[in-house]
Amino acid sequence: MNDFDPEDLERITARAEEMLARVEELRSEIDVVVGRGEAADGQVRVTAGASGRLMDVVLAPRALRMDSVRLAEAVLRAAQEAQDDVGRRVDDVMAGTLGDGAGGPVEDVLDDLFPNMLESLEASMAEQLQAIDDRRKEAS
Repeated sequence: MNDFDPEDLERITARAEEMLARVEELRSEIDVVVGRGEAADGQVRVTAGASGRLMDVVLAPRALRMDSVRLAEAVLRAAQEAQDDVGRRVDDVMAGTLGDGAGGPVEDVLDDLFPNMLESLEASMAEQLQAIDDRRKEAS
């Protein structure tokens, strides 16, 4: 039989707060991550944010002399490089915050982290509530 200890609840709450703080720290760090890519000998430069959304496209005057097909290919190549770069940078931030085992896209890690955290908290809370219920039954 489990005995309810208020310190267990405090420990569970403190752990949940620590985990939420780590996730918030991770999100704050990732929000400012940008990636850069270029093509056509640097005449086309693209910046992408952590979400993969393009933030900036810079075309040098010489790039405007390219035919439309080559220019479109250069923009696409630079955008892909920027997105790859931001992905690497986000992985680095996550590895630094969550440890080397993190890896993978940020959405995957966060999607895994929250359910695991909630599952752990729910299991601990269920155990503590059962202990309380057992003690009430004993007292009756």
